[in-house]
Amino acid sequence: MGGKLMAGRIDFRKVETPTEFQQICERLLARRFSDFHPVSQAGGDGGIDGFATWGDQFFQFTHTQRNVPLQKVRSDLEKVRQFQGVKRWYFICSQSLSIATWRFVEAQRAVCPFEIVVWDGAVLKELISKHADLVDEFFPEYAKKAYEGTRTIRKDLTRLGNVLTRVREKPPKAGDAMPGGEVSAEEAVELRQMMAKTAEEQAARKKRKPTGRDYGGQFGEFNSHYDLSAYDRLPREKFADARRYIEKKLYAGRNAETRTLQRSRFIKGTKAIQRKLAIPDSQYRQILLGLTGKDSLAAMDNSELSRVFKHFQGLQGQAEAAG
Repeated sequence: MGGKLMAGRIDFRKVETPTEFQQICERLLARRFSDFHPVSQAGGDGGIDGFATWGDQFFQFTHTQRNVPLQKVRSDLEKVRQFQGVKRWYFICSQSLSIATWRFVEAQRAVCPFEIVVWDGAVLKELISKHADLVDEFFPEYAKKAYEGTRTIRKDLTRLGNVLTRVREKPPKAGDAMPGGEVSAEEAVELRQMMAKTAEEQAARKKRKPTGRDYGGQFGEFNSHYDLSAYDRLPREKFADARRYIEKKLYAGRNAETRTLQRSRFIKGTKAIQRKLAIPDSQYRQILLGLTGKDSLAAMDNSELSRVFKHFQGLQGQAEAAG
């Protein structure tokens, strides 16, 4: 079917919810960016709905019934400015931008450190029209969307189309499952959510918001571990093992002591022993100099602090044994 005819079937006014519009965008972006990853909406997305190229490119989706207001673009742009390493930001919307909004975008392009790309309703229609299965699924011509028989057939066709598209877009690797042998869609979502959770917790321990690089790092490590071209190509029989692999990373991170916490523990412990043993400051600093060549804990790195702390623990043990 011709592209113009396909585009003519697309009417975003028939998209009932922002969630449905997001699904359309995610499916389209998965075709155009082989490493596209949607961002989990649990707890809010922090201003991004997806990323690609391991955090270099960010995506934001907006579904409105009228022209996109200036404040919406301004607000989303301010959110994405908080992330590091952004090279390109895509603002994807179902309708046109107002004249004032376009003027704002052009002004920001001149000063923004990353490229701003706008896909409005017209551009989005053209891109979606190149994928007949997406048009059939989200903008059916004849049957109602709720009709289960038609929907089941359409899903089967879409699933087949997705497999063929992934094969074309990304060369397979040795660990990839044979077509039909990969994890189910539900299992792939579970793995994706677990990896996203791991990235978010790691960023939280560093007292910052997660970036695309945090998410991408988790997906990259997972794919490398199982020699996959994409995480959803994991063989079905390895799903349980993959869950254990991610859980091990997740719980190890939760129990890991950060360098900052470790440093604080060494310093507080050493000072506490000095006070308990009533070691004068002059003698205390001579001990530090003898151990590290530095007379201040603040000037030491973690390995030096560890050495000092162990020495003071030894002094405390000797005092307790003698006492």
